[in-house]
This record gives sequence, C-alpha cells and structure tokens, in this order.
Amino acid sequence: MSRVWRTWVVLLFFAVGTSLITPLIPLYQEQLGFSDTVVTLFLGMYVLALVPSMLSMGQFSDQMGRRPVLFAAIFLLAVAQVLIISEPGLTGLLVARAMQGAATGAFFGTCTAFLVDASPPGNRRFASALASISVRLGLGLGPGICGVLIQYAPNPFQLPFEMHLVLLAIAATIVWSLPETVLTRRRRPIRLRLEVPAAERAVFWMVLVPSGMLFSLFDGVALSLVPVFTVRELGVSNYALVGASGFLVLVSGALSQALLPNMRARRAILLGLAVACTAFVGVVAAAPLGSEALLLVSVAVTGAACGLVFKGGVDLCTQIAPPEDRGKLVSAYYVACYLGGFSLPLVMIGVIADMIGLTWALAVLAAVAAVASVWVGLAGIRALDHLHGRGAPAH
Repeated sequence: MSRVWRTWVVLLFFAVGTSLITPLIPLYQEQLGFSDTVVTLFLGMYVLALVPSMLSMGQFSDQMGRRPVLFAAIFLLAVAQVLIISEPGLTGLLVARAMQGAATGAFFGTCTAFLVDASPPGNRRFASALASISVRLGLGLGPGICGVLIQYAPNPFQLPFEMHLVLLAIAATIVWSLPETVLTRRRRPIRLRLEVPAAERAVFWMVLVPSGMLFSLFDGVALSLVPVFTVRELGVSNYALVGASGFLVLVSGALSQALLPNMRARRAILLGLAVACTAFVGVVAAAPLGSEALLLVSVAVTGAACGLVFKGGVDLCTQIAPPEDRGKLVSAYYVACYLGGFSLPLVMIGVIADMIGLTWALAVLAAVAAVASVWVGLAGIRALDHLHGRGAPAH
C-alpha cells in the first residue's frame, strides 16, 4: 500500500472515533437527566477545545514535524476514549469531549498536510480532496457504527470506544512506519489569531461566514439534537436508526462532493443552501407525520447539500485569495464554520428547545436558515460581483 493510502487509513481510523458518542447522547440524557441545552454542549465543548488546537498545532507541525503532532493527537484521543469507557458522569463526559476536540484540532490539519506531503506534485489536488472527503466519511461512520453496536451488541457505553482504541493502536503503528515529511526544523512564534486578508474581507463576512455557519449548524443539529428528536418525538427505540442521522448527514455530504467535483463555487454554495433549507423542513415535518423514513431521507439530503456548501466555500477561498494569502483565508473559513455552527448558535437552539419544545425549535432553525440563505444569495453575491469588478477570477 502506498504512503498516501496508508496515511488515508490513519485519517479515517482517527475520524471514526471523534463522533462515536452521537447515538449515545439520548441514553446519557435519559440516564443523567440533563436538558436539551446540555445536549448541545457535547458539541460546544468539543469545538471550544478544537479551535485553538487547530490554530496552533498546524503551525507547530510545519515547524517541528508532522509525526510528533500525530502521535500526540492519537494519544490524547485514546485518553479521552478511556475516560468515556469509565462512565465518569456528565462533567467527565464533557471533559472527554473537550479532549476529543483538542485531539481533533491537532490531528485533522496535520494529517491532511501529511497526506498531501506524501503525494507526488501532480496528485496533490487529488490528495487534498481525498482528505476532505475522508474526514466527513470517517466522522459519519462513527455514529453509524456506534448505533449498530448499541442495538445489537453488549456493553454499549464501553464497546464502541474499546474497539476504537484498537483502531488507534493500528493508526499509531502506521504513523510509526511512515517517514517524516518536514525535514527542516525551524522555530517561529505560534500565533492564535485569525487573519483575513483585507481584499477578501467583504466576501468572507458576507458569503463565507454565513454560509459556513449555516451548513455547520445543520451538521451540528444532526449530530446532537436530531438523535434526541428521533427517540423523543418519533418514539424510535432502534438505536441503529438513531445513529443513522449522524451517519447520513456526514456521509451524504462526502458523496455529494465526490460526485460533483467540478461544480462552480457560487453555484455550489447557493444551490446547497437552497436544498438544505428545503430538505430540513422534512426533518421538522417528520414529527407530526410520525415518519422515520421522512426524517432519514431529509437528513441525508440536507447533509448532501451541506457538503456542496462546504466544497463551494473551500473552492471560493482558494480562488479569490492570492497564493500568499490562501492559507490564512482557508484557516479563517474553517474556524468560522466550527465556531459559527457548533458553538453559540447551536446552544441557542438547545435553549429554545427547552423553552418551547424540540420540534418547534427545529422549525425556528428552518425559518431563520431560510432567511439567512436568501440574504447570502442577494447581499453576499453582490460582494462577489464587486470582487469580479476588481479583476478576481470568475467562480
């Protein structure tokens, strides 16, 4: 197996474990008695630790090497899985999620760079796309696998994480067998601040930030509140189906990117937002209709559309920024997606759910998302047209 595909296996094995907990959240809520607001903290704590880790560890791996960061991330994720296996209570679970977030922030960017480093120069675009799709695929497989294990295997609170420890051991062994790709060690100050190049700020704030927030908020809801919604509002007791929401929203997003690689950035963002907002209405309608099939189909279509929005956002970043600013803009976009969708907005949906009920809270999300999407389509695209007028390439 080539270095690229061995690195891909490492990326996939790691990603599976960061979202394993998704279908267990309704069981934890029933067992520990916490509110829907606390449900959203399972992602909120993850992201609060992920963002500073992502901003710092990628720079560290550029200076000191990929393998030390990968080993540290694998070890930290293993410690988090052991903590979850011990059934530590709510505080311990949230601490474990923060540890998972810190490990993920260090790992994904570094492993993506490691994969691209290992590729021949002519194949680096393919390697970058492979990494992006694989992260979403791995994250989606986690809930799907865990849901099946909850339903059909013993010890649902321990077995999924014990199995993942085996995968992490394999991943660490593979990393050990791979050569380091950063051959020159150099020390520079590590900076945690976001840097958005001045020429791209209008497009960043009017297109990339709102569209990134929306797609990641849909993802975040599917990974936190939709499993609870499935059990509470639809009365589903088969946890393979409960885990299917996280599986479908992420895997369908990976597939849409793979199947439509050449869709232009502007079209991918606008079409993706329109389809996601429309499909999410089906999630809300599944409760009064009592339809599990409608819920799962709607989640899958929403996820596929979110994958297009994400693809369009990354493509737009790489198109509008000159090479010397490209890394800054892509990093800023990733952070905007995580903070915008997985932090305060998601917690607000949880608060609304505690106040007026989960179905109505998801209806509020659908309405607000539709209005925001229209705003992106009208005001945001004007910013793109203005950028065209200054000589940026067409999208």
